[in-house]
Amino acid sequence: MAGTMLRLGSRGEEVRRLQELLRARGYRVRADGYFGGATYGAVLSLQQREGLPADGVAGPTTWRALGQTQSMAGERAAPSDDPAEWNVMVYMAGNNNLSDAAGRDLEELRAVQSYNGVRVTAFVKRQDAGGRAQHMEISPGGAPDMIEELPPPVDSGNPQTVLDFVRWAVRRAPARRYALVIWNHGGGWTPDDLDQIYTQVRGHTARHDVETGYVRRAPRATMADGEPAFSELSRLTETPEITKAVFTTSLGEVLKLPTGQDRAIASDDGTLHSLDTIELRNVMRAIHQDLGRPIDLLGMDACLMSNLEVCFEIREHAGIVVGSEELEPNEGWPYTEILSAMAANPRMDARELGRIVVEEYARSYRGTHQTVTQCAVDATRIEEFMGEFQTLAGGLRQQVRANRSVVDSVQSVATRFHFDRSLVDLRTICLALVADSRTDPTLASVADKLLAIQSPGGFVVNEAHQGEKVEACGGLSAYFPMERTISRYYADLQIAQHTEWDEFLRDYANARSIRR
Repeated sequence: MAGTMLRLGSRGEEVRRLQELLRARGYRVRADGYFGGATYGAVLSLQQREGLPADGVAGPTTWRALGQTQSMAGERAAPSDDPAEWNVMVYMAGNNNLSDAAGRDLEELRAVQSYNGVRVTAFVKRQDAGGRAQHMEISPGGAPDMIEELPPPVDSGNPQTVLDFVRWAVRRAPARRYALVIWNHGGGWTPDDLDQIYTQVRGHTARHDVETGYVRRAPRATMADGEPAFSELSRLTETPEITKAVFTTSLGEVLKLPTGQDRAIASDDGTLHSLDTIELRNVMRAIHQDLGRPIDLLGMDACLMSNLEVCFEIREHAGIVVGSEELEPNEGWPYTEILSAMAANPRMDARELGRIVVEEYARSYRGTHQTVTQCAVDATRIEEFMGEFQTLAGGLRQQVRANRSVVDSVQSVATRFHFDRSLVDLRTICLALVADSRTDPTLASVADKLLAIQSPGGFVVNEAHQGEKVEACGGLSAYFPMERTISRYYADLQIAQHTEWDEFLRDYANARSIRR
């Protein structure tokens, strides 16, 4: 790569790679694979700043100034039947306003000088690449990547697209252990996106009562209207929960609902988190069947996914599950540091990898003012935790009947996440129960046991956090809506079918204060 000469008029993936590196340095160029005037100006500016001959041609010295080392095209990895120690599969659904973040993370993956028995595969779809989708095997140290263009259209939010990528990655880079990272910080959906999904689930487009395109202020339709007009789709794209939805199939379920009021409630009560969780289980179950065993590690470089409902849903299909309770910053995971640690010890097991991801993630935000959380849990050891959680749910139901004000107090001081604050940190719930003198002694004892089980080293492999808001958090959240309206889809989750947590939520929603 470092020897490649690029100039005005050049096209292709190497130009796109150059543009991504320039963007990472702060230059305002599009990563479109065409070396035009803006790219020429950025290269010229870089050369002048670095004291290089300023000719606007990206040659070896310019590549080195961008941090790329001399590599030969012959170093490109080829398919092999000899298994690697790890295949890290990164699914980058960046066809939104985080396309820049996707480009930066690709460069972080490439920055490791040698993978040393680890292979890295990726699905990439980025807005700044015209929405084109690619399967890639990433090469270390600046060597050319293996790139396979996918025929359009490709829906990066379709669970089948995730499954197709994993199947391709396993064929391309067989390994002894597999990690799948779902990368989606949710840059947002446009009204046209929802109109396309609506067309798929209803068989026709929405009534266009406003111009197509992104509309921030649209005429308000009647909430009793059955099928949504385009103005309703415009409003839905402005709701935070819609913007963070992972799967288009989840959005399709919301758009199937019969009235505007139903759709409005579903976009603001945790429904999409439940639907995404169910779709994730379906994907992981299919991967389990393909591999003949659970995947070693599932990482979610995304927001709000370190959640008990998620972990319990996929417990049979994944070993270690890594994610964040809180919204993640756009920078996400520090891939260079994580891959460097894997290269230094490629035979590490999944627990060790989970521990490292948490440790490196937290370290990457030290010295900043970002509020961050990250947690790795061992899904194979979830049963002990769930036994105590079930007892907690039963105890909370009794507490609601005896004195609801205790639950009122506890839920009001616990740390909450999600846009509507419908996810609550379990550790702060338990701490509040233990601290409140009115708590039933048996319930307080159960809460104390859960606190002990949540200590890192067992079910919780590792946990880290930064920021005043999350100071007492334990890394794992559960659904506990503040408004006491429960998503109609929550009952479809495994946790609702195997514990009394949903019954507790309903009891609490319907209760009247007995004693204050």
